[in-house]
Amino acid sequence: MKESHFEKWAGDYDESIKASAKTFPFDGYYDVLAAVVSLVAPRPEMKIIDVGIGTGLLSEELYLKGCQIYGVDFSGNMIEKAISRIPAGSFDIVDVVKDHFGKFNSVKFDRIISSYFFHHLNPEQQVSFIKRSLSDNLRDGGKIIIADIGFETIIDLNASHHKYQTAWDEDEFYLCGETIVC
Repeated sequence: MKESHFEKWAGDYDESIKASAKTFPFDGYYDVLAAVVSLVAPRPEMKIIDVGIGTGLLSEELYLKGCQIYGVDFSGNMIEKAISRIPAGSFDIVDVVKDHFGKFNSVKFDRIISSYFFHHLNPEQQVSFIKRSLSDNLRDGGKIIIADIGFETIIDLNASHHKYQTAWDEDEFYLCGETIVC
């Protein structure tokens, strides 16, 4: 993963997303975050971990609705931004590939959420992450909600790759429904 890139980007991350919210890969970004909040169906004291919490923009909304927020990210600078938004949250700087949820590995959550992070994991890491989260960290009746760049079919993915080739990051693994349906 590109830790140093995100360490540098943390300072103006929110502003740069806002400026590019109508272009690939962030077209519809704020609608996606609103959809996640709706799917979470937040209630007070709900225990939520945000994987790749970044600056905490998504989880701030859930925090304001009374949820207990836990956040993990590999960028210390991003975590600092999240702490400023969610002062009563619990955070850890973690590489989820190496240490899953870090100091929260034994915690069970009502919701495990992630937005615009999952594509940093290769397909094997994505499957491993989901399996471990299901077995070790999700409470009965809980949900995993992953909001990321994705495509329904391989044809759609390839067409977007061609259309957005200058913005396409070859080191990222965008989701494709055809390839992940079990």
